[in-house]
Amino acid sequence: MKSIILAASLLITFSAFATDSKKKYFTHTNCKTQTAAKYNIKIKNDSGDEVTVYNAGSGGSYRLMKNTTTVIKMEEGDKLYYYEDGKKGRLLLTASADMDGKVQLYSKL
Repeated sequence: MKSIILAASLLITFSAFATDSKKKYFTHTNCKTQTAAKYNIKIKNDSGDEVTVYNAGSGGSYRLMKNTTTVIKMEEGDKLYYYEDGKKGRLLLTASADMDGKVQLYSKL
């Protein structure tokens, strides 16, 4: 009997989660929280040198190797900076939905 009650309560709990392709929602009787969409920002380093960039949204740094494309997960409005000697440099881009999955050339940023 306890296992039936436990299974029923788990079913009710899991049915409270609803997802679509970009956003996740958690709905409870008294609260509703929405997480921001994550975008795959692709950056191709078409310069002749390795470059380090810093995602101010997540706080992560990424090394862009020569002639390769790197995917960085970013939320709407996150800012990506050039990063050198442990300090943020110039702003390269601000993430937006229209950048999702599209390749950005480093030389054009």
